[in-house]
Amino acid sequence: MRLALVFAALCAFAPDLSADVRWQLDASLGKVGVLTTKGVEGPGTYAYMTLTVTNRSGKELPVSLGVWAGTDVAKRTYRGTIDPVVKAEVERRMGKKFKTLSEARAEKLADGASVELLVTFGKIDPNVDVLDIHVQGLVDRVYRDRGKTWVEDKVLLFKVTRFGDEFDRQQDMLRVKSTKWVVLAPAAELKRA
Repeated sequence: MRLALVFAALCAFAPDLSADVRWQLDASLGKVGVLTTKGVEGPGTYAYMTLTVTNRSGKELPVSLGVWAGTDVAKRTYRGTIDPVVKAEVERRMGKKFKTLSEARAEKLADGASVELLVTFGKIDPNVDVLDIHVQGLVDRVYRDRGKTWVEDKVLLFKVTRFGDEFDRQQDMLRVKSTKWVVLAPAAELKRA
């Protein structure tokens, strides 16, 4: 009898596995730019972006993002990191402070709250005309739908282009050409062992 009561109590407080449970954070790209300075990789032109992430999910969520950029130059990609020299200069020029990806991971984002991030990509190749910036971690990777558990890798893709001629590439403006969601690996059902 006691076992039945304990089981009933556990079932009453257990989450409804048939409910759709998938969260998503909103993201808007701020400034994408280049900066000529002597950063961690030495003197050169460094690429960076600012990103505002907002939680409108109705619950507190982690901000564990991964950022990388593909390019139109063969075998040339950039991992989103932070260069403290570039960060300090961007903050000075923009007159505001930004969090790094690591700082954002250290705390959860309350419902209705936003965090402004700065991501650097290192010294950018002067031959790069297109940056495909991928932001991963904005959507729950493992979720439930109609009683089944699924895994899907999805990124928000910002296509950024550099306008101008081949001279003084570090002065050319970067502009966002398009924004779209891209599924990296289609949803696959997780089977129980």
